Amino acid sequence: LLYNYGQEIQMDAAFAIWYGEKARALHLAVDKATKRVLYGWFDVQETTRAYFLMLMNIILKNGIPKKIKTDKRGTFSINNVKTKSNLNTTQFGRICEELEIFLSSSSDPLFKPNVERENKTFKGRLIAELRHENIIDDERANKYLNEVFIPKMNSKFAYEIDFERNDMRENTYNFEDLNIIISERYSRKIDNSSSIKYKGKYYIPIDIETGEIMSFEQNTTCIIIIAYDNSFWCNINKNLYKLHEIKTPEKPEKKVYQKTTKTQEEINKSKAHKPAPNHPWRRYKNS
Repeated sequence: LLYNYGQEIQMDAAFAIWYGEKARALHLAVDKATKRVLYGWFDVQETTRAYFLMLMNIILKNGIPKKIKTDKRGTFSINNVKTKSNLNTTQFGRICEELEIFLSSSSDPLFKPNVERENKTFKGRLIAELRHENIIDDERANKYLNEVFIPKMNSKFAYEIDFERNDMRENTYNFEDLNIIISERYSRKIDNSSSIKYKGKYYIPIDIETGEIMSFEQNTTCIIIIAYDNSFWCNINKNLYKLHEIKTPEKPEKKVYQKTTKTQEEINKSKAHKPAPNHPWRRYKNS
């Protein structure tokens, strides 16, 4: 069975002491048809952020793939559970659905053999090269990985791209669009001071065009968007706003009712016994 370019991208991470003295996770994305490594990223752990980075760079440099295969870690799958809106429960799953990428996950290593094979190949070659280059920090390691090592490996072992057999969809988004799409999103309610609380901090929505501070009714639903570039935005009633951090808003003052001191005569009157309407005394008084 022949695969088209972009028909299936496999993603995974492998741990090793790639450089320095501590183990790190090398994230890779491999095209099944051409065996090309499309992007790689070192991080201290296997992180959702690293997969965001790979997806962004793949789309900007190559296009939008038809399918992505991964393992069943929490970034991609939560026991195949769906939310009430029928979207994937993970941030990465929601992004793939918005970009019309089919995301498939399995815990079987044979499910994504190409990226598993590249992980082993990289361990045999990349560690030695990083040591030879005296690279011990993350920034230099990622730069060398994507600008030197991956192009060299692709030129030696990957197949040429057959653009007549191409399932890599042309990217029609600009960076600003993708910055909002490849993001984390969390639902919150607007409070009584028209601000939004997230992780102990408070934010107010700002109109993108006018810079005006926007006010909304208490308990209005707000979707906080932590964009790819780590800027903060929000979606309220299907409109996009910039979020501006503020100091903790002051709570509305509660009304204080002062107690009035009653005289003894007023106290005695309040305690005085009032006869019932049918009391004989009342009949006698009105006769």
